[in-house]
Amino acid sequence: MENVQLKVREAIARFSLFPENSKILVALSGGPDSITLLHILLSLKKEMNLTVGAVHVNHMLRGEESDRDEAFVRELCRNWNVPLIVKRVNISEISGGKNVEAVARRERYRLFREALKEWNGDFVALGHTASDLTETVLLNLTKGSGIKGLRGFLPKREVFVRPLFLVTRKEVEAYVEENNLPFVVDSSNLKTDYDRNLIRLEVVPVLKRINPSLEEAVLRETALLRELEDFVESQVEPIVSEYLKDGSFCIPIEVLRELHPFLLSEVLRKAYRRVSGKDLSYRSVEELKEAVKKSGFKRFSFHRGVAVYKTQEVLCIEPERKEKKRGFYYEVKELPLTVETPLYTLKFSANSGTPVVPLSSFRSAGIIVRSRKPGDRLRFKGFSKPLKKFLIEKRFPAHLRDLIPVVEFNGEVVFIPELYTRRTGTDGDFVGVELERKAESPDRRERDKEES
Repeated sequence: MENVQLKVREAIARFSLFPENSKILVALSGGPDSITLLHILLSLKKEMNLTVGAVHVNHMLRGEESDRDEAFVRELCRNWNVPLIVKRVNISEISGGKNVEAVARRERYRLFREALKEWNGDFVALGHTASDLTETVLLNLTKGSGIKGLRGFLPKREVFVRPLFLVTRKEVEAYVEENNLPFVVDSSNLKTDYDRNLIRLEVVPVLKRINPSLEEAVLRETALLRELEDFVESQVEPIVSEYLKDGSFCIPIEVLRELHPFLLSEVLRKAYRRVSGKDLSYRSVEELKEAVKKSGFKRFSFHRGVAVYKTQEVLCIEPERKEKKRGFYYEVKELPLTVETPLYTLKFSANSGTPVVPLSSFRSAGIIVRSRKPGDRLRFKGFSKPLKKFLIEKRFPAHLRDLIPVVEFNGEVVFIPELYTRRTGTDGDFVGVELERKAESPDRRERDKEES
């Protein structure tokens, strides 16, 4: 008994789980772990000036047994004089019978937060033990996992704390027996239908034949992994923050190529998660890393609503813009004239800059500056080509194609900044254009111009 209390005190101090004078809401299922946790926190109540309450979530998954657990918890809290909040949620109905464990976990944590807010508490104490940590690590290992999976759950995360983090299940059982504490048994924990139960009931006992102190070994390893995770985060976060602007992440390819492969993977994962709220699979990360090595443009589709693309210069992760991009249209009928477009500032004047049209023709017809439209074609010697195909061949970034200015004269496209110029008899006096590239415009090292 004393050993368990000492380990709880150690966990509170080592991981700064909660300060004195805290309001702690214990997640009370009625099983041995949560009963032990509540009993110990009540024993520390006076010493640390704690306010201790409990929250019970009835998932309504086991019929009468679920109701039995709720009734048991209500009676226990009445006898122990502990304020109790009970939440009920029909997991079978919400999940439709699919991903029941994941849905139950999501709803459970949502209701914990809800109860904590209602109670005006500071922290929710969870009854996870070192044995639970071991099972989590093994489960994540079987499914493939990065650092986060291999280090398992944390002793403290946001408002959730785990005071039994250093305590094994065997020690909990001894504590319950010594203190003659009542508890209920969740019959689903005895079935191997769930992966976690299979690891608990069949895998862990075999591993303990190799190392009886398996939980202690896992605690040591996960402590090292938490330190490694902190170090990696200290390297990754500044990079992601520097190139994350207005909900989009765009980073120069040269910067990515200078990163160690492991840091590159972590930057891509974190940036994607920051933009989309979703995680990239191992395969998706490797696909992006291969693209970084190569030249040219490539678009990726990992999750709906997230646009990922790589140009010659940058790799971008951003929310897909569902709204139609607003087009633009300007008439140029006098000189000099400056036209502002999303990607370029175009300055038109007589006999200065890149020749566009003869000055005499301009005076009678004028020119138009606009966004592209369906059916636009470019003319070359002996053939023509759709503008859409031309931009793809030039690897012009897809997300910028509706923003590039098209200069039209007499119904034909005669000029596209840095990409295309069609000579239209400009040997004499001419209307010319000078460019200023804006921040969002692609920084092209070589300015391709197609001339007829």
